[in-house]
Amino acid sequence: MPSAKRLIYSLVGLIILLILLFINQWIFNNWFNISYFDWYLQEGALIGAATAGVSMVWGDMREHTGLISANPWNYLGSYLQLVGLPIFVFGTHLKRNEGKTPPASIFDVFVTIIFGLFLCAILLIWLVVAVPLQYFVYLICGAPGRLTSNSQRQAVARLELSRLEVKEISKGDVISDGWWNASITDKPVTITSLFSSLFFLIAQPLLG
Repeated sequence: MPSAKRLIYSLVGLIILLILLFINQWIFNNWFNISYFDWYLQEGALIGAATAGVSMVWGDMREHTGLISANPWNYLGSYLQLVGLPIFVFGTHLKRNEGKTPPASIFDVFVTIIFGLFLCAILLIWLVVAVPLQYFVYLICGAPGRLTSNSQRQAVARLELSRLEVKEISKGDVISDGWWNASITDKPVTITSLFSSLFFLIAQPLLG
């Protein structure tokens, strides 16, 4: 994508985020009599932990660096993917292959649909309420995750007679038997969510 076009998409994404921030601030002020930003400061640590949990539940989404992207357009698109994935998954499991899939319990189908609709509603609310301001938090807290995901080096470790050994290898090198990847390169979303939670735990007493 040409740099000018990328810049335009980034600006559009930023404008969408700012509009959502304005709408959330108006709703929280008029409906709940609290500032949206004050609410987020109080709940930021929980939101960061929830983001990590959602990304980890759905397989390799925890490795999706778009979820911590500094580009607003890529960031929004990645969270639409994260919300759309469980909706697609629930729809897939409700389908049957004629003659191959055993008949499902009507009770199980009914309860699954209820939980699926509930999950979809929660994810959509989270997308509109939590994700916009989270972009600016992850712009800072996501820096280590973005840096390490692009690193060409990795640390590996092993325990040898109760002694921890650590060494550095290239990212593409095969890890020897007995060693494990001790880097955070494959968990950028999880580490960013951790830093985000720590950020709010420190910020709450200072700004609260």
